[in-house]
Amino acid sequence: MIVEARYAAGSGVLIGSGAHWVLLSDPVDERVVQEIWDVVSLTAPSGASVAERVLAVVEKAFEGDPPGLALVDFTSGASTTLSRGTGHVRLAGPVRVLSIDAGADPDGVAPLRRLVGGVVAAGRVELEPVSLRTAAPVQHARASEPPAPAGALIDGIPASILAAKGPDGPPPRNRVRRRVEDTGALPDTAEPDPLLVERIEEGTHATIRPASAPHTAPAAGAAGDGVGPASTRPAHLAHSTAPTVLAVSCPHGHLTPPAAPQCRVCHQRVAPQEPRRVERPSLGGLRLPTGEVVPLDRGVILGRKPAPPEGSTDWPHLVHLPADHSFVSRRHLQVELDGWDVVARDLESRGGTTIAPPGREPQRMRPGDAYVLEPGTVLDMAQVYAVRFETGAVAR
Repeated sequence: MIVEARYAAGSGVLIGSGAHWVLLSDPVDERVVQEIWDVVSLTAPSGASVAERVLAVVEKAFEGDPPGLALVDFTSGASTTLSRGTGHVRLAGPVRVLSIDAGADPDGVAPLRRLVGGVVAAGRVELEPVSLRTAAPVQHARASEPPAPAGALIDGIPASILAAKGPDGPPPRNRVRRRVEDTGALPDTAEPDPLLVERIEEGTHATIRPASAPHTAPAAGAAGDGVGPASTRPAHLAHSTAPTVLAVSCPHGHLTPPAAPQCRVCHQRVAPQEPRRVERPSLGGLRLPTGEVVPLDRGVILGRKPAPPEGSTDWPHLVHLPADHSFVSRRHLQVELDGWDVVARDLESRGGTTIAPPGREPQRMRPGDAYVLEPGTVLDMAQVYAVRFETGAVAR
């Protein structure tokens, strides 16, 4: 794995090599820096994860959680992220932005410098995986003499065959009469699927309602996906499209990321084991003000009139907010799943969105930027409706 890094000088320490990058508050101890460098630069023992070993080093050095820590591990192909304290990880397309300033405005950051790997003083770093491309060897044509002209273009065919002629005119066309059954007018394929239009315009998964009109649970057989019973579900929505991830299992059988030091559901210690590729499980849920939980088995769009992104082949959960609040946009907030990461993005909404990770002050999200959510993070849309990202048994 080749990762292109660009960092801005700062008071923290950036330690990186290959697929493993760590940005943390300065431990003021060269032995701690050396231990972390050994973890990220050397091959880890079978079953061990870089994140777990780094956490063990920094927790011992700081006698608990460090003031700031941000880590990205690209080993699994889809990045695994980890943050503590003021550490922050933000997504910008394929780029992962690590900082220990709780995601401060990048406009005030010093110019970035390139880094292949090593240890430098930094406060921010942008990481982008780069595919290794090998150019095909150039084949140089060898000079050769042109071939001698042939005596004739056609050789070896008897003169009687060359002189033969076929019947005059083209061969007759066999007319095939198509049998058309009288089934009424054919559908106009230029028009969109009425069911698709109805789903986009109405939405059915979750609606935030006033207390006078509480939410009614879906009927049996709806499968909780807001699409309807399996017998009436469109064929293109009936097939599983869940991506796969590398995972390990805790003592209770919960699937969790290989880089996590403990289970993401029950927080039990995960024994060293070889990761295996499985279908990605639900990554938790979004707790709505009504108490409902939207499962994060796929993406979520929230707004007054949410709809899937243009050109999207996925079908996200659509969460309808009351239409009488104009500061909430029609498509206000999007929550996406990227590997094991849950990512939030403000869709250039009118009223904006604030993000408040646990233990930190709320900050306004930059429109279009992607933010990796930690369990317990609160997203407040236009200071009117707040949802909370939860994991564990409460979100199941």
